[in-house]
Amino acid sequence: MIAARRPVALAAAGLSMVLSGCFTTEYALAPPPPPPQNYTASQTAGKPLRRIALLPLWSEKLPGDYLRELDAVFSAELTKMALFEVVPVSRGQMEEAFGERQLASIDALPSKTLSSMRSQFAVDGVMFTDLTHFSPYRPLSMAVRAKLVDVSSGEVRWAFDYVYDTGNAAVAESAKQFQLRYTNEQQPLRSDGGTILLSPSRFAKYVASQTYATLRQEAERGMFSAKAFASPNR
Repeated sequence: MIAARRPVALAAAGLSMVLSGCFTTEYALAPPPPPPQNYTASQTAGKPLRRIALLPLWSEKLPGDYLRELDAVFSAELTKMALFEVVPVSRGQMEEAFGERQLASIDALPSKTLSSMRSQFAVDGVMFTDLTHFSPYRPLSMAVRAKLVDVSSGEVRWAFDYVYDTGNAAVAESAKQFQLRYTNEQQPLRSDGGTILLSPSRFAKYVASQTYATLRQEAERGMFSAKAFASPNR
């Protein structure tokens, strides 16, 4: 009878070790993936930008309902950078103020548009973000073009243009590491982060975070913001 009980005891002990975290997980947590470097920024420190209007995402093809969901994702990720106060501008506000529900970063703006944004939203700068490509099917891909404009001078303080394509092994691995590091899911055993490669919404969160992380790099060099920097709050 003692021998018969031994396998049961060993199985119970093994389950206890798993639940208590005694086993080493298969996937190690790597350092945070570095953001893309395909951007430009002012080479001289300008007036501090402490309050930024974040315009709705521009897209030529995506439907309005889906864009509104992505608006919230990009707004949350920019706010988490803790670089400046972010003032999200809704599509309704855009239409009421400027007669357009979205503006592209490459649109020719009337001279009074920036001054109107400054007075209406009490901001120092305006962030334009365009989704120039988005494929929600494997391999997921999204192309982002963005710029941050000083409303006082009209100067482009930062500009970004990059294609995130998970068909590229480096991008896929970076997205997986982002998923592992910042996921809010409570999982009994760590996965390899690969679910982000199947979820357009999770992938969009990664894209937004990586895009705006390049702002942090320049801000820490004192290029355009005087605000103290805190670690992103996930």
